[in-house]
Amino acid sequence: ECPVCLSPFDAASVVPRVLPCGHSLCGSCISSLPPASASAAASSLRCPLCSQCVPFSRALGPSSLPKNLALLSLLPSLPNPSPPRTAGAASASAARPLPLPLHAAHSRLLARFRHAILPESASPLHSSPPGHPPAGLALGSIACDLGAPWFCSRGHPVSLLPIDAPVSGAPLQEPAFYRPSHAARVIAAIDALSSAAREEMLDLVAASTRLARRVCGVYGAWMGPEAATLWLVSERHTPGVPPLLNERSDELETVARIGAVGMEVCEALMGLHGEGMVLGCLRLDCFRLDHFGRCLLDLNEVLALCRGVRAGVCLSMDGALVAPEMTAILRDATWMRSHDFDGLIGRNSDVWLLGCILVALVTGDERLAAGWNTDGSYDDWQKEVLARLDAALVGTQLEPLVATTALCLSYEPESRPEIADVWKCIRGSQMKPGADALAPADDIVAQKSFRCLLLGELSSMCSAQAAESDDIVQPSQDSDDKNSTPDDESNCGFSNGGFLFSSSYDKTINVWSLQDFSHVQTLKGHEHKITAIVVVDNDNQSLCVSGDSGSGIFVWRVGTSLKQEPLNKWYETNDWIYRGVHCLAVSGTGYLYTGSRDKSIKAWSLEDYSLGCTMIGHKSTVSCLAVASGILYSGSWDGSIRSWWLTDHSPLSVLEDDAPGSIAPVLSISTEANFVVSSYENGCLKIWKDDVLVKSEKLQNASIYAVKLNGKWLYTGGMNKAINIQELLEDKSELEIRDVASISCDSIVTSILYWDEKLIVGLSNREIKVYDKGS
Repeated sequence: ECPVCLSPFDAASVVPRVLPCGHSLCGSCISSLPPASASAAASSLRCPLCSQCVPFSRALGPSSLPKNLALLSLLPSLPNPSPPRTAGAASASAARPLPLPLHAAHSRLLARFRHAILPESASPLHSSPPGHPPAGLALGSIACDLGAPWFCSRGHPVSLLPIDAPVSGAPLQEPAFYRPSHAARVIAAIDALSSAAREEMLDLVAASTRLARRVCGVYGAWMGPEAATLWLVSERHTPGVPPLLNERSDELETVARIGAVGMEVCEALMGLHGEGMVLGCLRLDCFRLDHFGRCLLDLNEVLALCRGVRAGVCLSMDGALVAPEMTAILRDATWMRSHDFDGLIGRNSDVWLLGCILVALVTGDERLAAGWNTDGSYDDWQKEVLARLDAALVGTQLEPLVATTALCLSYEPESRPEIADVWKCIRGSQMKPGADALAPADDIVAQKSFRCLLLGELSSMCSAQAAESDDIVQPSQDSDDKNSTPDDESNCGFSNGGFLFSSSYDKTINVWSLQDFSHVQTLKGHEHKITAIVVVDNDNQSLCVSGDSGSGIFVWRVGTSLKQEPLNKWYETNDWIYRGVHCLAVSGTGYLYTGSRDKSIKAWSLEDYSLGCTMIGHKSTVSCLAVASGILYSGSWDGSIRSWWLTDHSPLSVLEDDAPGSIAPVLSISTEANFVVSSYENGCLKIWKDDVLVKSEKLQNASIYAVKLNGKWLYTGGMNKAINIQELLEDKSELEIRDVASISCDSIVTSILYWDEKLIVGLSNREIKVYDKGS
């Protein structure tokens, strides 16, 4: 496919043409690429992949470039080539703006979600549902035939669940002849979600594919051509289970129908458990019947129900089934804020839901199945349920199901049976005496934790409880984070006004009080994920400065009011392939320094926010900055550390290790007196004294993202999910490092601060932990 517009190559309309740099693009994208410079507008262009300036004659057009015959030979032959376009069609196609090149930061995300993004032509939502509740479902149908991996015919009904993603606006300073492609818009919306929400979406799509005969297929994400809402599209079958139960005929047929549906419900739940998922809540109309009469679980219906339960709008009268232990979790604000559900979420909660579904199937009374409460009447409700089951099943083939259902409805989760045992009970009751029932394969691997849809990120959207902040400030305690990644980086900074500032990839800045570590305010305004934050304290005012991956720099005033709007904001003017601020630093000379992907360091005046100068010298992205004793230190992915005078911003020295194999990207720098400590991607730590390397040691086999030097104490943390505390022992001739302690964390350490005898640590799971020096 063309790397710019993502259109598949063919031998007719999207022909791969080779640029002089060696990269292949389609002819339409080559024609619309901007010139490399104004002076050579007619004879050159800049390759969007390698950013090289290559010769190109616009008078001759893309046909002057050679075809990529190697690619063409791999393409399948087209038996019926498309007919030549008419002049009107050609002019209409030429007038259509070309797709905007995909942002480099989204390439990896697109590779993961490629099969979870519906094409724009699917158009399942023909019109926005007027007055539709935000947590509800929209209904539609597929507008065209879809091949692999969806295999969906035109007109097939689907349901659409809105995903609350803060979609960014139009990119700044983009050429007028570019437009965001459908894939680029969807990927940008997915990138705006939290990592947990993205993983949950992928798990749902993958699980529905593997459980094709047990759950309705979740096709993936889709966005309308104009609207900014991201939708999760799922297969939908019109007939539901409740209407089927109303068609009760003779007793034998009814019992057989209840047994068949009950077994298929068991198989759907066991399949989800095998995928590491539990539901948390359920309702009878979440099950649908396909064209062959099979009972399938509609995951979009489950998510919509979960949102209603989280928002408090789905009560027992609505038929929402929630296990007692899950209700206790939802009512406990501490649990919901800490996400510490270890030992509370398991398959037993869904066993209780299965028991209620069986009660609704047998009695035909959904309100009875959902009529329990925690006000002391649970025993009375259980007795009424058992009496109704006895009246309906005693004397039938399903009579053994009464005792099994009673065990499923046990108040204590440990007393409930396995779902496989319920399946065997139903299947055994329908077999002739002496026949061996084929038991389902017990392929559920024992797992330490499950992903609960009710307590997940997708269920918290559009609910009342979704307004709570994702960041958590708490003292040192254990938490469960099985899916932490360095992509959820957390940066911290504090001011003399008694505030702690934390930023994350969720595009917000949270302000905390350093007195009691309570949440004060959330600052919003960034359109891209925040990558750096720094606090400026001077005699006149205190400022918080933040930079993001879209080259945006925001300045916020620090004070008692903490205004929601930024004091000022501007953007670095970089080529899109080099866009993004990686690090920030401030000095006493009134300058703000930014390190970027364009290999340069820029000095901005804090008086009028104008660009003072640009310092060039690094050969790759500038990853970290530090200021000490009138000197600016900059670390880069090229493995070097450069020092600059703050007075005139002239280069001072280059700190490099000439040992073979020692070159690795610099990730963090900390300075103290005449010492400079740097951490690297390969797990090494290097200490420089007076610009001379005095110590080089490999602490671990993974990246060290954070380093902090405070006096003789050295604190480091990174991919190994631990905080290492070491002491520097300086002798006249050499420097030694003594290991003191190690604090184990449940997530990747991304930033470390030291304040008032306390260690403040930012983690990749959006938590900030505070450790006292004596603890």
